[in-house]
Amino acid sequence: MGLFLIVLSIPIFSFSGDLRLECIINDNGNCNLYKNSQIVSLLIMTIGMLLAILSRPGGTGFELLDTIDEEKIFDSIASEFDNTPALDTVGVVEQGYEWVEHPKGSGKWFSRPESGGAWTRYDD
Repeated sequence: MGLFLIVLSIPIFSFSGDLRLECIINDNGNCNLYKNSQIVSLLIMTIGMLLAILSRPGGTGFELLDTIDEEKIFDSIASEFDNTPALDTVGVVEQGYEWVEHPKGSGKWFSRPESGGAWTRYDD
């Protein structure tokens, strides 16, 4: 999709530039239409380049973007909203269940099966 946008916008950019130059040479006054079409086609080219870079199968080429763990970030944000431990939190295993106090020292305990899964609050 990105390459398609680039290939589509290059001739439009070039042609509107030629028309703008001809307008300026002939002193026809208002040549803003051609300038605006060049700006729009330049924006389309930029969007196409970004799409082409971000959709590469080998990654973006930017180490920071390629190493982001979206699932971990989502879990940490979601755990703040519902005040449950993140899925990757490790607790103590007793009698087939994993237990964790969250937040530490709060007296609120959560459990889940030893095999993993979502944390559920334990009510005394």
